[in-house]
Amino acid sequence: MRQLRSLILSASAAAALTSLAVSPYPQLEIKADRFFDQKEWAQAAATYDLMLDEKPHIPATYGRAIVSSTMAGDTAAGIRLFSMALDNHVPFDSVFSRVRSTSFELGRTDLYERLLLDIKKEHPWMRRTVNAYLLRYYSFRRDGRNMVAYADIMLQGAPDNIGFLSTKAQGQMLTGAKEASVATYGEVLRLDPDNYPALLELGNWYALDALPGSPEASLAAEYLGKAYSLRPTPHVAAILSRLGYPPAAPESKKQTR
Repeated sequence: MRQLRSLILSASAAAALTSLAVSPYPQLEIKADRFFDQKEWAQAAATYDLMLDEKPHIPATYGRAIVSSTMAGDTAAGIRLFSMALDNHVPFDSVFSRVRSTSFELGRTDLYERLLLDIKKEHPWMRRTVNAYLLRYYSFRRDGRNMVAYADIMLQGAPDNIGFLSTKAQGQMLTGAKEASVATYGEVLRLDPDNYPALLELGNWYALDALPGSPEASLAAEYLGKAYSLRPTPHVAAILSRLGYPPAAPESKKQTR
């Protein structure tokens, strides 16, 4: 069945190449986009390949070429086209962003993930760069397990990085490892005592189900009080009041003549 499918895809691509070989570039672009919009993946992939043969320096073409080829069943196309982009001095982040936006538009975010994983395997020198992109991807997906795993990988080379620590803490909270998350947020505050998101997260954690006068209420007030001093909001003020620690009203600015 797989061989038959490959033969069909190859035949479709060959037919597309034959019919489009003499088309000028603007016509190729129109036809490629039409094939793509109609989800005729093999024809789209073949036409985008022709466009890249003629103009291999355009990042947008790589995004659609990689996605349409993968959708057509050519799982090796991502690496081939990415290597072609590098050979033609196309910035890799431009290729990543185009594949990301194109796959997300189709509702197939896994295509972007697959490309990153394949690149990490085939180009070991890009491993740390790709891991950073994967960390952002898993953060977007709210994939707590992978957020923690990839944050730990990145922290091996940058143990005091606030962003990686914050992402790890968020991932720990998502996976239910709440005590570990509290400890990680504590590490963030050790490095950056005025880190507003960490103050809010810890304050809200201790405020959850805390009774006025309890040790938890006191800890919540400590974190939320500092957060309020940095950025006063009605929401934080309401929580502090509920806990029995109403914040002082901010002083009004003096009028100047």
